[in-house]
Amino acid sequence: MPIKPPPFVTEMDLVRGRQIVSSLTPLKRLSSDDAEVVARTIAQIRAEGRKQGLDLAKEFDLEAQAPS
Repeated sequence: MPIKPPPFVTEMDLVRGRQIVSSLTPLKRLSSDDAEVVARTIAQIRAEGRKQGLDLAKEFDLEAQAPS
């Protein structure tokens, strides 16, 4: 199984990750370094979801273009 590079994480992914971390009460007790790790993990998950969505859209587009 080939190793895939991680998806590209945008600044908006990081901003949203930080918003999520700051909005969840149990996470407010984390140190700023730990909160940043959690925010980056959330950003990575968002980027992976976006990549999977684009891959699916491309796949469906190719299927729609295939001759019947």
